[in-house]
Amino acid sequence: MDAYPEIPNLRHLRMVQVIGKLGGVTCASRELSTSQPAVTQAVSNLEAELGTAIFERRATGTYPTPLGQQFLLRIDRFFEILDNAVRVIQPRSDTLQTRALPLVERMITGTQLRSLIVTADPGRVDEIAQRMGLSTASLYRSARTLERSLGTTVFDRSAQGPILNKTGLALNRAFRRAIREIEMGRGEIMMAAGEGCLELVVGALPMSGSFELAEAIRRFTPQCPNVKVRVVTGEYHKLLDDLSNSRIDMIFGLLQRPQWATEINEEAMFNDSYCVVTRPAHPLSHLADITPDALSGYEWVVPAAGTPRGRRIEALFDSCEKRPSFNIETSSISTCRALLLRSDMVTVMTRSEVQLDVSLGILDSLPCRYLDAIPPKGVSTRADWLPTAAHDTFLDCLRAVTSDTQHDAPHTRPQIALAS
Repeated sequence: MDAYPEIPNLRHLRMVQVIGKLGGVTCASRELSTSQPAVTQAVSNLEAELGTAIFERRATGTYPTPLGQQFLLRIDRFFEILDNAVRVIQPRSDTLQTRALPLVERMITGTQLRSLIVTADPGRVDEIAQRMGLSTASLYRSARTLERSLGTTVFDRSAQGPILNKTGLALNRAFRRAIREIEMGRGEIMMAAGEGCLELVVGALPMSGSFELAEAIRRFTPQCPNVKVRVVTGEYHKLLDDLSNSRIDMIFGLLQRPQWATEINEEAMFNDSYCVVTRPAHPLSHLADITPDALSGYEWVVPAAGTPRGRRIEALFDSCEKRPSFNIETSSISTCRALLLRSDMVTVMTRSEVQLDVSLGILDSLPCRYLDAIPPKGVSTRADWLPTAAHDTFLDCLRAVTSDTQHDAPHTRPQIALAS
């Protein structure tokens, strides 16, 4: 999702939503206490922006087209997310509990939504403001008007300037989720009309299974040629934050959801296993049983400390008197590959990640009975996520690719009997 998305007029969205529910412009204008020309203009503006009609006018009323029904569903979800977010942060009092809150579009503007999202990342505010043709001060000023509108503080003071407090962060998360609904709805309509491009964003964990992910993308592209697939790589907690804040649509890789992440769903797709990885014809390849003592005699290339793979490498040598030095640390697969190719260095990788290099004869994977099985790999998504048809197609491609995946390798190599 763009850091500074275009956001339709919230009042216009509400007018369109009410027309869809009540079946007419007159009913909508009466329900919202506004003029019929204003409601008609709101529909015209939105249809012009989308490039297609979302309503058909009949003598008996105004009814959504099939594409319009899809977009109305996204609008409903948009307002549901915003309404819940505003309700949660409202100050508790007997007075407020006995009266209904005003409609959210009468409290918040699209400009305020966008400003809060931008100012949630203080390190990039100046850059984004410049790209938007605005001043940094005006972005903060717009975001801070939310405090007056909602009757609560969303910023705290710090040495670096205003930063979002707990309430502000919760609002930012909700605003991003709500805006992503409109982005996906707009993408669905434009794709159906043969125009525009929907973006599908996948977070890929290190050692996630790049072969499976690449193969799924290869199968998906001919089916949805107008969909842009963007792959974002990173460590789990960074991608989990991106997923929670709707910057990405899913995470592919090792399933490791924390207990507190109750808003995240996981779908297991395949099992994987660790193996020792070296250059071809490495001295270790001649051993029938690769032990921790044998591995301790070599220099290692390791990932960052605290990662699942890093912890697994550390645990290999828990019972060894001699532990190898872990002086070379990198999460870059290409750097790791280059180091292994021209030396006797070793590392541990998942079989899914190294299988392409092994099939090309670039690297060798060696079984080791001291490496335990790892948790399943698959996809993590937000529990309340409503995928588009394109997202469903991509997930089906992933399921098809991983259904044939088998990386539970034996712990020892088969012995080869040499002819005498």
